[in-house]
Amino acid sequence: MNPPNFDSPLENLLALTADLRSPEGCPWDKEQTHLSVVPHLLEETYEVVDTIERGDDNHLKEELGDLLFQITFHSQLAKERGAFEFQDVANDVFQKLVFRHPHVYGNKEGINSGEQVLSQWDQLKQKEKEKKGNTGSDKSILAGIPKALPAIQRSEKIQSKVTKQGFDWPTVSGVFEKFQEEIGELDTELKSQGSLNTKKLPYDERIEDELGDLFFLLVNLSRKLSVDPETCLRRANEKFETRFRMVEEFVEKTGKTLKDHSLAELDQFWDKAKLQLKEEEAKKEFK
Repeated sequence: MNPPNFDSPLENLLALTADLRSPEGCPWDKEQTHLSVVPHLLEETYEVVDTIERGDDNHLKEELGDLLFQITFHSQLAKERGAFEFQDVANDVFQKLVFRHPHVYGNKEGINSGEQVLSQWDQLKQKEKEKKGNTGSDKSILAGIPKALPAIQRSEKIQSKVTKQGFDWPTVSGVFEKFQEEIGELDTELKSQGSLNTKKLPYDERIEDELGDLFFLLVNLSRKLSVDPETCLRRANEKFETRFRMVEEFVEKTGKTLKDHSLAELDQFWDKAKLQLKEEEAKKEFK
């Protein structure tokens, strides 16, 4: 078959997606279901985030296209079973966004900040649920938070929900003090295991519980500090990777392997990498 050749790029993409699923289409695409392509949907989403953080516009365009294809593919699967199609998806989100932005398409009074917009957004979401009869039997304010969300993101959603109901520390210091308390509880559990002068401790459910409390509280502390925890951890990962790659370069110049060096020697390379990166950053600031 010939590739679609409409005037609209979107029409071409929709037609191509249908072609891939047709009897004469791609064997792999014809085998897929909503569930089987979920990993690809997640991967493409993270690749979009990656290009945004790198400020890479050329690849951002490409990755957004890949993500758009995931949406057209899921829409095609739904169309085949008579559930809905892409136009319904586009129309639903259009109508929803108009409804949730009355300060843009209606009365502009009383909405002067992002915080007020978010508060209004939650109220309008609740009205939508009541109108559609989607309130369900679960009346909790935590209802509807997807369990499939990454743990850090779900923690943030949970805490954001309860905070809006006044269930929160009034100040940053309260969270930080609780953090110190949780570290103390973890320390107690660790000491109950005996000596910590060992390479690795065996799994213990109580330690897992205490670590979980710390992770959850760190997300809360991040929110209080106006820091996105997911972005914060990704930056920490990136920083560690950059420094470690430099350590690998230093080691390679010695003609030895990482394991040939003592931990003290590797720490020296690590400090050297930190210093070199700081100097490079300082040079950028002076330019």
